[in-house]
Amino acid sequence: MPLQKRLPKVGFTSKVEKPYVINVDKIKAVAALDEITLETIKGIHKLQKTVTRVKLIGTSAKDLASKIKDDAVTTSGK
Repeated sequence: MPLQKRLPKVGFTSKVEKPYVINVDKIKAVAALDEITLETIKGIHKLQKTVTRVKLIGTSAKDLASKIKDDAVTTSGK
């Protein structure tokens, strides 16, 4: 049997952490917040403890850019 078939299969794991995605159109409570930070989002939406970055998507996510007060929270679009 060839060597490449005998060795264990080891894959690539990326060190880049992907953000947790929240659709603002489906979760209206995020859009109703006065100030958007990671802690306020954790207060209204159940997140895992390991989540360190959040990305807001949806048609009204661009309007919320002025309410964001945390570097860990971003919006979609430009």
